[in-house]
Amino acid sequence: MGFGLLTLSAIVGRYLLVSKSIQPFPNFEVVTVAAFIGIMLLDIRIAMFIPLISMICSDVLIGNPIFVGEKMNQIVLFTYSGFAMITFLSFFIRNKVKPWVKSINIRSISCVAGIGAFLVVFYDIWTNFGWWYLLYPHTAKDLFTVYVLGLPFMLYHLISGVTTFIFIGLPVISYFSTRQTSHENELINTSWKRKVAAPVILTILLVVISLASGCLSSSNLYPEKHGGVKELVENVSLRVIAPNWNISYNNVTTVNNTVYDLLLECADRFNFTVKASYWPSYSSVFVESVGEVENGENNRFWQYYVNGKYASVGCSKYCLHDNDVVEWKFEQPAWS
Repeated sequence: MGFGLLTLSAIVGRYLLVSKSIQPFPNFEVVTVAAFIGIMLLDIRIAMFIPLISMICSDVLIGNPIFVGEKMNQIVLFTYSGFAMITFLSFFIRNKVKPWVKSINIRSISCVAGIGAFLVVFYDIWTNFGWWYLLYPHTAKDLFTVYVLGLPFMLYHLISGVTTFIFIGLPVISYFSTRQTSHENELINTSWKRKVAAPVILTILLVVISLASGCLSSSNLYPEKHGGVKELVENVSLRVIAPNWNISYNNVTTVNNTVYDLLLECADRFNFTVKASYWPSYSSVFVESVGEVENGENNRFWQYYVNGKYASVGCSKYCLHDNDVVEWKFEQPAWS
C-alpha cells in the first residue's frame, strides 16, 4: 500500500507541477522525496521502482517524448539512471539517518536538508553530464558550458528539493518510522546483501544503457553537409514568449542547427511540450502549440523571428548560424 501511495503521489504531483506550469522550472522534487521516503520505510527491492515508474508514467501523461524522435529524447535514460543511483545511495545511509528523524527538531531538519541537497546535486551533475554526452562535442570547454547553463535550474532544484524534503519527507518519515511493526523492521534489516543484488544490477544496467546510447548516436552527432563539413552552431539563443510566461535558452552550442530542432531541444531542457505538423506543400514543419498555448486563440499564432526579423520559411528549413537569436512569439500575424 505504501508503494502505491508514494508512486501515485509522485506521478500526480509531477504531472500537476509541470502541466500547469506552476514552477518557473519543471522539476522532479516530488519524485525525489517519494523515492527517499520509500527507501526509508520500505524494502529496497520495492522502493527502487518508485522513481522509475513515477517518471515513466508522468512523462507519458505530460506528453514528453521517450526514446523516440530527436536524439535529445535519449536524455530520459540519464534521468531514470540518475534516480536509480540516488535511490541506491539513500539505501546505504538510511540506517544512520533513521534514529535522527524519529522526531522533528533542529537536528533532524538539518540532517534531512543535508541529504536532500546532496541527492539533488548528485542527480543534477549526472543529468547535466548526460546533456553534454548526448548533444555536445566531447570537450572540457563544452562540458563546462553545459554546467554553467544549467546553474539556474540546479539552484532552483536545490532550493525546492531541500524545502520538499523538510516539509514533506521529514514529517512522513518521522510519523511512520515510529509505527513500523517489528515484522516490517525485520524485513528491512535482514539479508541486505541478497536484497541489493537486483537493485545493483538495475542501476548498473541503466547507467550502461545511458552511456551506450551516446555511443550509438555519436556517429550521427554532427550532420555532414557541403562535402563532409560537420555543422555545429555556437552561441545561439532562443526565447519563447507566451501570454503569461516566457523562457530563455541562451548562449547554446548545439548540433540542432534548425529553428525547429533548437525549439525541441529547449522544450526537452525545460520540460514543455511542442506540437507540430508537417505540410508537404511547403516541405516543412509548422508549430501548432507550445506548452498549453495553441494556434488560433484570439486570432493569434506562433511565429518566429531570427535576429529580430520575421522568418519567411518553415522553422524546420531555417538553418541557424553562430550567434543567431531566435524568438518565438504568440501574436496576431501581419496578414490578419
